[in-house]
Amino acid sequence: MKKKVLIILIIVFIVTAFSINTAADSKFPWEELINTTQKQLNQNKNDIVLNYTMAVAYANTGEIKKAYDIIDVFGSSVSRKDFNAAVSPYLAEWENYKSYDDLLLLNYAAFREVINKNYREAVSLFEYIFEIDPNNLWALNHAAAALVEFEEYEKALNYADQALSIQENEYSHLIKGYAYYENGNYFRAALEAASARNLFRALASEEYQDFAE
Repeated sequence: MKKKVLIILIIVFIVTAFSINTAADSKFPWEELINTTQKQLNQNKNDIVLNYTMAVAYANTGEIKKAYDIIDVFGSSVSRKDFNAAVSPYLAEWENYKSYDDLLLLNYAAFREVINKNYREAVSLFEYIFEIDPNNLWALNHAAAALVEFEEYEKALNYADQALSIQENEYSHLIKGYAYYENGNYFRAALEAASARNLFRALASEEYQDFAE
């Protein structure tokens, strides 16, 4: 009897793990883009668009620390004006982004709004990205992070929880921890920070540079 129970538990674990991994797959080949962009960066390491592309790709694969580190390079060496000048031509005709389904350009647009501190616009874009790419939990996380910036804590918590229902990840816990802290719920903030301890330590150990105006 015990052996049968053990076998059933193993099967449930395998099925659950498989479901979690497949559910988190974006429609866009982000890993492939990372490999391609890295080769291009080897030839032109200072190119703004290539660096931005790499940061966006990392942000969509859960490599949050790597994405932050790349953006930090912009903050220390590129002005916000120069960044916008480099990226905006790719988005020049996007008057109504909901007419498009290009996930790379939608992410270009969403993160551009984050960098320019237009957080409400960023949330709308990330929500639309998730609508057309519903297995991409990172779009939910980025929407939650942007919501925190203008103190929509309950909605941010909801989105982070949705992301966690797709796949366990430290970034969702980090966002929840920050939202609880800002709400004055320090106990729950500490619990979430503990669940995000590796990412929390990695980001807390750096002083990231904002873009020059």
